[in-house]
Amino acid sequence: MNDADPAGTEGEPPPNRYDRSASRGLDDETRHPAERLRRALAGETGGHGTEQTAAAAGPADGGAEFETLSVPVSPSSRARWARRITRRTVITGVSVAALVVAATGSLVLTPGTRHSEVAATPSRPPIALPPAPPSRPSARDDAAMAYDPADDSVLLFGGLVIGGEGLSALDDTWSWNGTRWTDLHPTTSPPGLSGALLGYDPATGTLVLTGGDTSTLGGQLEETDATWSWDGSAWTPEAAGTLPAPDHPAALATDSASGQLILVTAGAACQGLDTWEWGGSAWVQLHPVASPPATLEAGLVFDPRTSALDLFPAASGCAGAEQTPTANPPVWSWNGSTWSTTTAQPDTVLTGSWELTTSSSAALVVTAGGTYQWSGGDGGGWSQISTSPAAGDAAIAYDAADDQVVLFGGICSSCDGTAGPNTWTWDGSWIPRAVTASNPIPKSRPDSSSSPAVGQAPSSTVT
Repeated sequence: MNDADPAGTEGEPPPNRYDRSASRGLDDETRHPAERLRRALAGETGGHGTEQTAAAAGPADGGAEFETLSVPVSPSSRARWARRITRRTVITGVSVAALVVAATGSLVLTPGTRHSEVAATPSRPPIALPPAPPSRPSARDDAAMAYDPADDSVLLFGGLVIGGEGLSALDDTWSWNGTRWTDLHPTTSPPGLSGALLGYDPATGTLVLTGGDTSTLGGQLEETDATWSWDGSAWTPEAAGTLPAPDHPAALATDSASGQLILVTAGAACQGLDTWEWGGSAWVQLHPVASPPATLEAGLVFDPRTSALDLFPAASGCAGAEQTPTANPPVWSWNGSTWSTTTAQPDTVLTGSWELTTSSSAALVVTAGGTYQWSGGDGGGWSQISTSPAAGDAAIAYDAADDQVVLFGGICSSCDGTAGPNTWTWDGSWIPRAVTASNPIPKSRPDSSSSPAVGQAPSSTVT
């Protein structure tokens, strides 16, 4: 203490600039904007300054100054301190830091990483994909089907469906390659037809379609006599292929022995049976020495056992389905120029609805009562070899490339009189191919003791 220093401060060190109570120390928020941040953080944590001691170490070169806080905390207090450093503390600190930066433009703080909140985005509606193309023909009756040797496939055309608008004939074309169906979508097609006849002409290498019924706008069926040819990719109308108006097409088949495509028709008022050969662009009427009697229903098929084209008249003859079948009409054979008869069928099975085709070994008939094989020749007869996969009106053809008979659609055995979209193949037993799950599968072979009822499940599997 002296006269120059009445307060007795001479020789004392200048005020510690890190002393919180010293003028222009850390409490000077104008010089130290970070103090505002520190105080805000201290205030948010509940003012635990009593547990903290400041240890300042200012830089010797007078550069930027930062305060380091050493926090001796007991283990019990550490947990309590950690619990109180909450998300709110961090957000508040970052917000204050932003204010400090805006005010001074000199302090940069990098907050700890945290996940930002993502705004909810309304989900987009699912993209509408086009429907998958059908994998097989739809359910139908009375479709036309025949084997096409030109591309080793079975061709199916048209058929009949019964709906709310009445009867409707279909006009789609499908191909079976032995394992699956393909929708061909030809650019030109015949009108929708039910009950049309389809056969292969070896002379032109084309399939020929004739006859059948087309549907009207009122849901009724109307007979047609037009003829179309199929060359493997398109249908062509044959302008000269119409039949005389009174003639009703009854059966069509290829005579493999003579190379002819033969058509038989019932004449006017069922007075006779006419025989026709496809001449490449028109039907040519033949005049055999002998002909079978008139019939509205008959099956025409090539018999590999006798190498002859055989005609199987139905028991009803020309009287229609109303007549009770009593007669056993004889089988007639075509030798390329005329017809000849054999002995009468001892027990005809061609009653009601039936489908006739050839196979690698014999003629085959499928009826609601079962599947039958013709023994061939004089004194031939029918023997049941299996139950039936359909109750009637199915399409049938022999697939020579795969040595199997193919049957599609028709009235299924357990569908309350409705048609099914089922495909079956025969190579000694019936095998279901792409059968709908709702349709029971008939047993493939009858038991030795008794014939099973139609509709029993076979032991074979779906392929």
